Amino acid sequence: MKIATKFVSALDADQELALHHLMDAAKSKRVRQRAHSILLSSNGTPIDEIAQIYQAHRDTVSSWLDRWQASGIAGLSDLPRSGGPRKLSEEEQKQAKELLQTYPNSPKRALAQLTEDTGKMISHSTLKRIAKRAGLSWKRVRKSLKSKRDEQTFEAAKSEIEGLKKKH
Repeated sequence: MKIATKFVSALDADQELALHHLMDAAKSKRVRQRAHSILLSSNGTPIDEIAQIYQAHRDTVSSWLDRWQASGIAGLSDLPRSGGPRKLSEEEQKQAKELLQTYPNSPKRALAQLTEDTGKMISHSTLKRIAKRAGLSWKRVRKSLKSKRDEQTFEAAKSEIEGLKKKH
């Protein structure tokens, strides 16, 4: 059974020129792909082939064509997405990076200092994202308890473990 396919309606010269321009010069990769897909569809390329070219699902390509039919060029751009505003301004983010560099082994201290300086509370994970964006490593510091152990007890336990290993 053959699946029915749809195509965009014939393009006029202005639309075709605008799509070629978007395909070549748009900032967003997605807009360039969608513009090319519209051009391919107008030339008779089925949705399945376009989906194969861009390794997208055929329903996704179909929605690109629907958005073109409904909104024209404006339908090729992504719609705004939800999400809250950033907690820290650019200047405050730079300050956070500097604090992380000042206290590389103590992110809690950097977070407390940032809260004190800016008066804004951010989470540990927000600070971690800022650090990763800045290219700073984020690792847990392992603390050694070697200086706090009793050497005599340690040696006795070590010899007892060796004895148990031989016995086993």
